[in-house]
Amino acid sequence: MINPNYVYSINQSIDVYRIGDDIIEFYFINSRRRVTLKVTLSVIDIISSLNGRNTILEICITNSVEYSTDVDAFLNYLMEENIISCITTREKEKSILSVTDIDRYDRQLNYFDSVFQKPSYEIQKRLQDEVVLVLGAGAIGSGIAIQLVMSGVRNLILIDKDDVTIDSLQRHFYFNVSDIGRPKTHALKDYLLSIDSSLACESYQKLIDFDTTMDQWLDRSSFVINTLDEPYIGITSLKVGRACYEKKIPMFVAGGFDAHLMSTGELIIPDVSPCVDCYTSHFSETLKDWEPQYNTAAIPDSEILNNRFEVGGLASMSLFSISYTVMAILNYFATGSESKYGRGELLFDKLEIKYLNISKNPNCLICGSI
Repeated sequence: MINPNYVYSINQSIDVYRIGDDIIEFYFINSRRRVTLKVTLSVIDIISSLNGRNTILEICITNSVEYSTDVDAFLNYLMEENIISCITTREKEKSILSVTDIDRYDRQLNYFDSVFQKPSYEIQKRLQDEVVLVLGAGAIGSGIAIQLVMSGVRNLILIDKDDVTIDSLQRHFYFNVSDIGRPKTHALKDYLLSIDSSLACESYQKLIDFDTTMDQWLDRSSFVINTLDEPYIGITSLKVGRACYEKKIPMFVAGGFDAHLMSTGELIIPDVSPCVDCYTSHFSETLKDWEPQYNTAAIPDSEILNNRFEVGGLASMSLFSISYTVMAILNYFATGSESKYGRGELLFDKLEIKYLNISKNPNCLICGSI
């Protein structure tokens, strides 16, 4: 509710246009949303005076406008539409962040203010308080960790079994030649600390298999990202997802699906979204007659012996999956709800995303209602 004794301003990510004598248009730069209103000249004067320095009552007095129920209703509408924000309240909210962080994340805070209804400082504080477990430090997992730390996540647990190899330099965004031979998680941790020295990061070189007990990590995590694609991300997600469901921890499934890198997975929120078993049963039915075909003539004998079928890819393809995933995760941290989009795949020839959305299975043994 508007407090006429408080100071308000137009949100920084909004441009205001006057069209003729009585039309005002608010243009949201980030979302491209437009709000067009027919107003009186006195309302235009009030909007022009929302400079972040004077209270509403002072603005009304300066412009010889009575603070009436109509003015109150109009300003409340602007608040509901995220067009204006309360500077007085924001100054009080700032105390939950350090001055350094307010400066560091200034543009991100402005973005949060323009997109989400929750105060930006609360969102930023939640990012700092989350403990994110990242399973897999390959091209996708490492890139997600980097962007999350850049966004302000301050607590990470990294798990991966592999060392850095020379081919890691082609799609991983943090390795250099000096890292070859080092565990991926250790090299990634060093890079992340160079971004934010206040980061609390644990790194483990560990194989996650069917018999691995994950309680030691899950019991300290509030969010899980699975990018483990060996033997297949659907199989590893089934193991991890069931453990997450028992502990009521959200999980995002990321990485390449069906040997296609330009994909993103689903956010699984226990008791809210379809669980990992819902997805597994869906694909078991829809893909029951599908079998992968490999061009074995083009695969070196050494890779066949080691069961390593490397599929071609570009760093830019990985970056698409990474960025999409992080935006979906930030949306969850800001809103507490799942994205309206499920698993997505960018079709390169058309440059459009094909989404796959499934519903909760009422007969699911894990989350079903029957």
